[in-house]
Amino acid sequence: MTISSSLNAGVSGLSANATRLAAISDNIANSSTNGYRRVETDFHSMVIGHSKGGYTAGGVRTTNMRLIDDEGSLIFTSNATDLAVQGRGMIPVAHYISGVGTAEDAQMLMTSTGSFRVDKDGYLVTASGLVLMGFKANGDGTIPPNSRDSNKDLEAVKLRFQQIFGEPTTKIKIAANLPATDTQPSCNGKSRQMSVEYYDNMGTVQHLYFKFTPTKGNTTYSNEWSLSITDSAQNNAEIGRYKITFNDDAEKGGPLKSVTLENRSLAGLIIRILEHLSSISLYAHLK
Repeated sequence: MTISSSLNAGVSGLSANATRLAAISDNIANSSTNGYRRVETDFHSMVIGHSKGGYTAGGVRTTNMRLIDDEGSLIFTSNATDLAVQGRGMIPVAHYISGVGTAEDAQMLMTSTGSFRVDKDGYLVTASGLVLMGFKANGDGTIPPNSRDSNKDLEAVKLRFQQIFGEPTTKIKIAANLPATDTQPSCNGKSRQMSVEYYDNMGTVQHLYFKFTPTKGNTTYSNEWSLSITDSAQNNAEIGRYKITFNDDAEKGGPLKSVTLENRSLAGLIIRILEHLSSISLYAHLK
């Protein structure tokens, strides 16, 4: 064995170890990088031919493989325009250029995740300058037939309306069970309360508070309750009061029989409480 072959064996071992450490360092440095695929390093022994009567030291070499088929878990972000693909599929992007239109105007790339922000021109662009590409939709939201084996029909995604408006709640449906025993004369039934969350015209969370108070019967169950509704947007002022009567028939006991409007304040009423029976699904447990 010559001096050079023995040195080469040591050098190849140090080089292989350095490659492995570099892969580990790369994985650690990108442990929190979205869409990163970790690298694995494999070692392979080398057998070098030797001449008759002599010996040549072997060595080791490495190969790096990026595990592109591994899937990480999706995480929640505070940015509504962050995108990620779980499973098979990629997100088309292209290098941003001034006035970018179709994918043919720029180099086409693919990614599995993207943190997109709306730029001054309305395009969804990453911090590295990649613009999101997609198929143009019709006015009714449907996607017309497009070429799936080329990028000629892809266009840069541009938000036409960057302002987001609050959409107020327009209808609330509640379901509750009220005990019929609370309406008997000898029962010390207490009021029962529940709240429902809704959104006002500015998108602010408000609450409607429903208070059910049993009406005592003279000799037996009255099966009648008083419902008072207050609104947090109106400084918890009462916006409606209803008399609710339940059916006590032998065959159909329990379902709602009637709802009578006793009082309603129209000033500043945000939520419309529908008064027909299907809007307030209330059922009582009979004796």
